[in-house]
Amino acid sequence: MNNSSSHNVLVWAQGEIDDLWNSINKSPSDSFSYWISLASLTFAVLGSLSNLMSGIVLLKLSTQLSTFVYLTSLSMSDMITCITVMLMLIIEFLLQTRQSTSVTIFLRRVEIIFGALAAASRVLSFWISTAVTIDRYILICYPSYGKTFCTLNKARIVSRTLFIVAFIYSVPLLFEYEVINVPSVYQMIQFDNESMIANDEKLNKNSMLVTKGYTDLAKRRAYRWAYLFFNAIFVYTLPTLIIIFSNLQLIGALKRHKSRTKSIRKKHSSNQYGKKKRQSHRHRHSKYSITIMVIFMVLVLLLCRSPTIGLWILWSFELTIKTFFDSSSSSFVRRFHNIANLIAIINAATNFIPYCLFGQLFRDKCVTIYCCRKPTSEQLAKQAKIIYEQKNGHVKIISKTKTTSDEQHTIPIETDCLHTVSSVNSDSQSGVSPPSNDQSIQLVF
Repeated sequence: MNNSSSHNVLVWAQGEIDDLWNSINKSPSDSFSYWISLASLTFAVLGSLSNLMSGIVLLKLSTQLSTFVYLTSLSMSDMITCITVMLMLIIEFLLQTRQSTSVTIFLRRVEIIFGALAAASRVLSFWISTAVTIDRYILICYPSYGKTFCTLNKARIVSRTLFIVAFIYSVPLLFEYEVINVPSVYQMIQFDNESMIANDEKLNKNSMLVTKGYTDLAKRRAYRWAYLFFNAIFVYTLPTLIIIFSNLQLIGALKRHKSRTKSIRKKHSSNQYGKKKRQSHRHRHSKYSITIMVIFMVLVLLLCRSPTIGLWILWSFELTIKTFFDSSSSSFVRRFHNIANLIAIINAATNFIPYCLFGQLFRDKCVTIYCCRKPTSEQLAKQAKIIYEQKNGHVKIISKTKTTSDEQHTIPIETDCLHTVSSVNSDSQSGVSPPSNDQSIQLVF
């Protein structure tokens, strides 16, 4: 009795699951869902191409700054999102063309895989956006710590770790759904003639309805609550709070930088000093333009993911699922679901726009790569300066170690010289003749 009661507590009743799944899968065949699907497919195709082109440019820039390493990873994640959504929409179109049962089962299984990858890539984009926000926050607000924590190697390690965690996150999603063969209305009719049933076996196989259904894992309340807890803390709440706090600090730092540059321009008006200040101002302007680009991109992502967060909240509780997916409100919720997914796809497909608007380095590199223009002398000077600074920083570290070893080596030599000088002074005081000039010179050297 105890085992059966605990099993009933942990697992949903089959009738509840069937009613829930039937209510969710009642997709209205209206023109609204058709146009939303068409728009989603269009933006998914464009987003795949734009993120591929942006990733190539950012990969070239990822050797200069840790922020570009994170942006490269974000482009890859958004490209995965757009590709998986595009393939899911194509599969959905193929399923509506009444394929054979074996082909339909294969397409349903592929759809489950792509659905898990799409969900994981969206979560990955959110995590990478949080990481790039933290990176800019440390570089702008605490530049002394930036040399330690915001290096290229650490940015690559963090990006790879996030990809691995996102893949682990997608593994349970692969086992939430299973392919179910549902008998059609034709197969439910009871025939009295046995020969008629024997002749229609092939027709019965081809008339099976193949759809998705919840697995035993997805029906368990323990799994749903664990999934809810992980998403609430690590996917939405904690990254959202970090993004809001870091962006507020960055906006305050940008305001202080703007007021500081205005006051410096008023104080200093000499030509030579002005030239030096212009060069430093250009360097700071490029650094702060990257920060403005990151702030704009992350805030737009947070705004576009807000409807998806609302949908996730609805999907997490049984009461809201049954309330919002009943017969009276199912069409409204499905339309809201389609619009939220469309907004998320548009956001993933249009991240190159803030790159082009606010990123001077991105624009220059993009023109150099795709317009087949040779880099100007100024761009070559910037690249040479960056490479020189990287090498010079390494040389400085080596020179510091050499100077410390030389100082340790010269300490006993100096002590020996002091001993010899003290001995000479003692000899002169005792009446012994001092050494000649040649001997003193030889002693010093």
